[in-house]
Amino acid sequence: MRNLAAALAVALATMTLSASASASNLINNGYEDLVVAISPSVDESNAGAIISSIKKTISETSSVLFNASRQRAFFRDVKILLPKTWTNTPYDEAALNENFEDSEIRVDTRNVVYGDQPYTDQPGGCGVPGRYIHLTLEYLTDDAQAAWWGPRNKTLVHEWAKLRWGVFDEIGYPHDPTFPLFYWNTQITADGIEDVVIPNYCANHELTGEMKDIVSQGQCSFKSGFPDENCRFLPNADQDATSSLMAYYYINSIVEFCDTANDEQFSHNDLAPNRHNFMCNSRSVWDVINLHSDFANGANPPIAAPTPTRFTVLRQEEAKFCLVLDYSRSMDSNQRIEKLQRTAQRWILHEVAQGSFVGIVKFWGTAKLTANITRITDQASRQNLANLIDKNLGSSTSIGAGLSLAVNYVLTGQKNPVIVLVTDGKENKAPYISDVKDKVINSGARVVTIAFGEEADPNLESLAEATGGKTFTVIDADDGGMLDDAFLGALTYQPGEKLTDTKVLIYEYEYEGKLTQLNETFFVDASVGRDLEFRLDTNDVSYITSDPVLVRPNGTEIGVMSFDSKINMWIISVPLAEEGEWAWRAGLSGSNNKYVRAGVTAKARDPETMPIYTRSWLSATEDVNAAVNPIIVYAEVKQGNNPVVGARVRASVTQPYTTAEAVELDLLDNGQAADTQAGDGVYSRYLTVYSTTGRYAVKAQVWDDGSAFVNNGFTTSRGRHPRSLPAFPLDTPTYCCGSVVPVNPELATPTGNFSRSASGGSFRATAVPSGDVLPPSRVTDLQSEVKSPILTLTWTATGDDYDSGIVSGYEIRLSANRSQLLEDTFDSAENETLLLSLEESMTKPELLLEAGEKVELNFTIGDKMEMDKFYFVALRAVDDGGSMSLVSNLAAAVSSSPPSESEGLEGWAIALIVIGCLVAVAAIVGGVFYAKKKDWF
Repeated sequence: MRNLAAALAVALATMTLSASASASNLINNGYEDLVVAISPSVDESNAGAIISSIKKTISETSSVLFNASRQRAFFRDVKILLPKTWTNTPYDEAALNENFEDSEIRVDTRNVVYGDQPYTDQPGGCGVPGRYIHLTLEYLTDDAQAAWWGPRNKTLVHEWAKLRWGVFDEIGYPHDPTFPLFYWNTQITADGIEDVVIPNYCANHELTGEMKDIVSQGQCSFKSGFPDENCRFLPNADQDATSSLMAYYYINSIVEFCDTANDEQFSHNDLAPNRHNFMCNSRSVWDVINLHSDFANGANPPIAAPTPTRFTVLRQEEAKFCLVLDYSRSMDSNQRIEKLQRTAQRWILHEVAQGSFVGIVKFWGTAKLTANITRITDQASRQNLANLIDKNLGSSTSIGAGLSLAVNYVLTGQKNPVIVLVTDGKENKAPYISDVKDKVINSGARVVTIAFGEEADPNLESLAEATGGKTFTVIDADDGGMLDDAFLGALTYQPGEKLTDTKVLIYEYEYEGKLTQLNETFFVDASVGRDLEFRLDTNDVSYITSDPVLVRPNGTEIGVMSFDSKINMWIISVPLAEEGEWAWRAGLSGSNNKYVRAGVTAKARDPETMPIYTRSWLSATEDVNAAVNPIIVYAEVKQGNNPVVGARVRASVTQPYTTAEAVELDLLDNGQAADTQAGDGVYSRYLTVYSTTGRYAVKAQVWDDGSAFVNNGFTTSRGRHPRSLPAFPLDTPTYCCGSVVPVNPELATPTGNFSRSASGGSFRATAVPSGDVLPPSRVTDLQSEVKSPILTLTWTATGDDYDSGIVSGYEIRLSANRSQLLEDTFDSAENETLLLSLEESMTKPELLLEAGEKVELNFTIGDKMEMDKFYFVALRAVDDGGSMSLVSNLAAAVSSSPPSESEGLEGWAIALIVIGCLVAVAAIVGGVFYAKKKDWF
């Protein structure tokens, strides 16, 4: 059996991502280029109060951060980015390339799950930076609201540690099945060795306080010696502890992160069942922080004092696009130049926002300025630019020549510059990408690279990564959809509109073949319908024998409103499309090698209704060794900022060679394997199937199969939530969220039939797994129940390769000492802790289920458990190559003594105590999460 090297390598590999995943840089102890961006959905009337609060909060946070980082980091330079739609607010200068989607701190409308609680969107693993910190208008401008969370400066340090360094909370959460508010621990007391209940936190000194019932306001009630769901630990204001800022950070004395140093001042509680210990294999917060490139190998050593934070207020500018297009001879193959011409023209004519600027550079062995930067003002300006996209090719390939002309001439001095680089070949003539790369980076231009076919230059991904851009792949078998997605991907750098005024793609369809009539349907859901636009295009106008017709749900027909002969596209517009099933039809000639593509976009149904939308991305986009650093595919599904739960999400992964079929990957939001939190609206899965090295492209499709709903919060009938962390825990909403995002079914809204899609971009695999080298994922939802004499264990099956396939077996251990079941001690635990050996498990087919399915296993306790004693259970999965998963979460159980005869049958009930599992959480078929709880008090 192989050791844990493969599984541990995954954890270490993910930690190396932190160096490049964040936009700001730590230079000589000061963070620079930190962007705090305000969403266009936030009302401008609050601009003054928001900007003032941001400056005050971050200035104060800088001092707290400096002390917490042991005098090694502070905020030197911060940019506050105003949306383009804010026209009445003064600003210092126009933004160069800053935008809302790439900002690290965002001021946006509420996510109702969190309310006004600051939170960090953190879908990655230990050491992997989060995506952004979310703050609300109310949190920044209402001091009373902010006070519930403690001082803003310490709150923001708490969140910054998650965002920048990839650490996690060191506390429990109400009703959480994996990270409870309290846990059993074995301690040496005056009466000997005892199992005692203690609050779940990390601190270098025991915190004083009281346990109180949030409903009765009196003493806590206990079930089988464990506090019930209404119990909270209320720490006193005065403490000796100085850590941890990842736990009860609002206490005045707490100013440090926990560390594993011998000095008691920084002692780390590695046994507490909190999210950080679980995600980081019980390593202390400071240990993880020290691995980040900010501090690794002694980087940024302590200094005497920080300097005051410098703020610059920016406003985003209209995008300045420069198309840098490959016109070398190789573009003549596989109709690449024809596809590029149609797509680029369509993009200019119909996609680029009014007011944006477009320039065009063509390159082959040299480069040619085809159009200087031109403002899009009307249809004539669009048409003039589109006419310049021809099919006249030249010899040789000098990508550097095209880039040099773009940054040295077309985009010189421009704000918000974006280069859209399309190429199908490798460089064979100077200047090369390497010759001009530094110049491109220094220009501030973001580069969106589009690799046409497998022979496109291997330096494209690194160029996009270095400039903060995006990378896409287009295979030759594609009819144009992948190229469209790539060009549309560049539009994220246009200044955003309010989400309610943003076009959402709600339907896509492609067909190539011999049919003579198409009759298809799509749904308009309740969240969209305004300014609906249906488009149908083809590579040959003769393929369409009758114009497309739209059919409303009531049967009324709508004919073509416009036809663009330059790109063979029909457009039908509907000012307000009613909810329901729509249809469309079109006649075809039945010719071979011709195709049609249909798409439908719409805005929110009304200005007050947020649309359902999806975004997709990958855990890495540059060159990836997929045998060591597994790619995770993500898709986020939300209505506004509220999670959409229970949707079906399927990623299509295009293989490097056109002869290989796309891999279909069902993404899950169940809190298992690649997915770190159930019910947050972020669906994910490991990609484990690779045909060969090369470029892989990903696209996510989302739809409702009858179980999708919008989580509209979990407020109870009393109008408040029980809370664990904040300064006033009895009167404020629940601190959210741990392993599971809670939901109140009475407030949840079914989505109804809907569909969405989003490109996830692409990556280039430099090496792929050979043989069975990928280990099983860790089991994270092990639960136990004792009904004498039976111990029942349940968990979600992991896979042979991470979260795919079927494992060969499990090793399961039971111990009264939790320290025997940790990663470092699991193999060396005493033999009497073994409940099930790997060899025994291989003979039990009921255990060997497909990844994602629910497993149940019963044991006869016999003499394995003493009465009235607390035990822990953990397991580890093994695949047929001998690779082992990390040790699972610890499930806890107690077997109580039989009752006296007078206590009746009810006394025979054996207590179920799965750490913190105080709320029913059920996994719906297919890995869909749905938590049902009528009252969250």
